[in-house]
Amino acid sequence: MSEKRGHTEKLKYDFNSARCCEIQLGGKWHRVTAREFRSFHGPRRILNVDNPTSVFYQEYNGPVYLFGTNKIVRDSEKTDGVNFENGEDPRTFGTRRKHENITV
Repeated sequence: MSEKRGHTEKLKYDFNSARCCEIQLGGKWHRVTAREFRSFHGPRRILNVDNPTSVFYQEYNGPVYLFGTNKIVRDSEKTDGVNFENGEDPRTFGTRRKHENITV
């Protein structure tokens, strides 16, 4: 018999997740998914398009959640960048082989 493991809870979004979400890294703004946006500690902004003739970016000062959960991170526990549970990024796994190295 199989069982579900993790990611069974629906994530809460305190903002319109359909809008353009951006975070600031290294002085530049980068577009990210709403899932990463809600877990990022640092400058965040959302594109406000309520009025199509007057589009502007609005600074976002909402809560910071642990990545993939609905647990709010306390101010004393926040780290710069995306906050992960147990400090480990669940999106990375395994190691690359020599021929799989990708240079950017």
